[in-house]
Parts: sequence; structure tokens; C-alpha cells
Amino acid sequence: MATRKRALITGASSGIGREYAIFLAKSGYDVVAVARRRKLLESLAVELSALGAETRIVVADLSTTSGIQSVIDAAHGVDFLVLNAGVTRAARVGMTSADEIEKLNTLLATGVVQVCEAIVPEMVHRKNGDVVIVSSIAAFTPMPKSALYAAAKTYVMSYGRSLNLEVRDSGVRVCVVCPGYVRTDIHQKAGLTHLRERVPKLLWVDAIDVVTSAQRGLTKHKSVVVPGLIYRVARPFLGLALMQKIWRRTTSEVEL
Repeated sequence: MATRKRALITGASSGIGREYAIFLAKSGYDVVAVARRRKLLESLAVELSALGAETRIVVADLSTTSGIQSVIDAAHGVDFLVLNAGVTRAARVGMTSADEIEKLNTLLATGVVQVCEAIVPEMVHRKNGDVVIVSSIAAFTPMPKSALYAAAKTYVMSYGRSLNLEVRDSGVRVCVVCPGYVRTDIHQKAGLTHLRERVPKLLWVDAIDVVTSAQRGLTKHKSVVVPGLIYRVARPFLGLALMQKIWRRTTSEVEL
């Protein structure tokens, strides 16, 4: 009997990570599911078991050095790596402490790179492996009051694009997926619930659309993909002053 492949997904307890775990379980992978919320991970494990996947849960805070190390330890030998864990962050310049900045950067940027630097060489040695890095449409546009978030997402997009070119001839595929507004609980957890009412429906995509887009990007050896037709059309214009004005009017509720 053939050995099943293994996938590790960070931020697997909900949203994009959960959808990716279900997708990969259906595709024949066993799953290492990483997140902070144990109960949600345990519930996911039951669901994946019904799909035939053996699931290992890793409870970790990926804004910490110890959390990143726990992912690296669990990821050795995996065939598929989905680096998805994250939060959204909105704050005026000067309103975020140095400790919060460090944790945000570890979670969204430097921690992602540390995992790749530890695990991708193993994939290159085996001449096989897939890596999906979840960035954001924020990597393409200035985001006043969300500069820290946009900078972190730009960091991982740039890293992923370069990594794709470096390893693509080795049999390892790397794709960065940059979604816009996704129907998950991430905005609610960040206190940005007003976005559900203010942002037009056509700007929202489902988590499974992000998964599908990332998979398509891997198959076509693309370094970066953007889910949603409207975002792909608008992407070249997101930095324009008019687009910035429209975006701010659409998404703002109160002055931060």
C-alpha cells in the first residue's frame, strides 16, 4: 500500500486554513494542523478522520519564537506546506508597541520565512514538494492605518516570488496567494465587523476560492496568484490616488 503524503497547514482552525486542510484530506493527504485554538483543531481532526486522513494537531502561537520552532519541528518531511496563519491589523502610526510589532512581524513575515528556510531545502533534496504562502492584496497597494500589515504581507510576497524562481527547476513548487476580502472570522476578531456591511458583496470571496486559486497557481508554476476576477482586473490600478480614495471611503467606519 502506498504511503500517504503529509501536509502541514498553519492557521488550520478556521477560514482559509480549515478549507485547505479539508481539500488536502480529500486529495489523499494526512494533515498536521497548526493553530492556537485546541478545541477547533480537535473538531477539525474529527472531520478529517471521516475523510480518511490521519491528523496531528499542534497548538502553537506563531507570533512567538517557540511557536515557529514547533512548526519547524512538525514540518520535517512534509510534502505540502501551507503557511496561512495570520491576523489583520489596523492602527495609526505610533499606536503599536514595539512588542506588538515584533509579534506581528513574526506571525506574518519573518516566521513564515524561517519555516521555509528550514523545510524547503529538504524538499529540494527530495526534488518534490509544494509550498503555498498566504499573503494579501495589501501587498500591492498602500494601506494608510494598516502600514504594518501591508509591509508584512509585501515581505512574504517578495520572498515567495524569489523562492519560486530559485527552486522551480528542482521539482519544488512555490506559490504566493494574495486574496482581498475573504469570508472568514478574521475581521471580526480584529474588531472590524463593519467591513461586512460597508464592503460591496462583489469584493468578497470564499475561502475555498482562495484554495482553488492557489492550487491553480501551483499547477501553472505561477509565483503569485490573486483570487477573484475583480481583484485581478483592479490590481494594476490599486496604487492610484482615485482608487485609494474609493477604497478608504468604502472600508472606513471611524477614524482610528
